[in-house]
Amino acid sequence: MTDAARERLAAEQAEVVRALVAQGPLPLGFHEARFHAFARSLVNKRRQALARAWPSLIRVIGKSYPETFTSYAEAHPLPEGASTLADGREFLRWLAALGPPSDAARLEAFAFDMRWKPTALGLCRRGGFAVKLLKLRETPTLVIAARLPWMGERWLRVPLGKMAKATGAPAKSG
Repeated sequence: MTDAARERLAAEQAEVVRALVAQGPLPLGFHEARFHAFARSLVNKRRQALARAWPSLIRVIGKSYPETFTSYAEAHPLPEGASTLADGREFLRWLAALGPPSDAARLEAFAFDMRWKPTALGLCRRGGFAVKLLKLRETPTLVIAARLPWMGERWLRVPLGKMAKATGAPAKSG
């Protein structure tokens, strides 16, 4: 195969991939209905892979997960590195852009960010010391997560509504 033929083939393959995963135009010579059926099957495969890799996220989203993830996946190709977990994190970012996420969804994102970091090569486990804070909205609670080398993660939930009473702070008078 000549270099020109190799380059042409690579360009045609890139066009097919773009059409399959990023809603690009249908490449010439493809049967439209079959092509779209194949694209839908790839979205279903992504949805099922995320459900296996991150079941707690799927429980948080609930019954709307299949339709919601399909809407996301049809508009967004797999992230760099093609990691299912990275796809799930991007899905959470997409949901947050649509409206305020539930505390349960925010906790899933918080836990992910505590454990993983994106790199040029994909996701890597975070190492070393880290402390993260998250204030929950639905219940006035502060979540503190700490990762300590050789000790793992420790999480603490501090109810904020009871904090003033516990510290003996004077009540506001009306």
